[in-house]
Amino acid sequence: MASRMIRELIGAQVALTAPDGEVWRFRCDALLPYAGETYAVLVSGEDEGQVLITRPERQGETMAFIAARETDVVEHVLDKYRQQLIRRAVADLPEDGE
Repeated sequence: MASRMIRELIGAQVALTAPDGEVWRFRCDALLPYAGETYAVLVSGEDEGQVLITRPERQGETMAFIAARETDVVEHVLDKYRQQLIRRAVADLPEDGE
């Protein structure tokens, strides 16, 4: 996946359409590598706080997000995402004495 495309996805608003036509809105919060693939962590803006692990794939002029279904992939990517969230939170803490 080209680095330009990666930069464009982070923070992007994503609308996914279910087979029944229902539209779900997410924000791409992270792109994480695993097993030679790049996975997008999509976070809903809804109160439920849903997280979806997907593999972004360009299909012509549009971007498709293929849901990861393999347990090991989901668990590994979620673990990396949790670690990233902790690093972000720690980075935002004030230094001692401030």
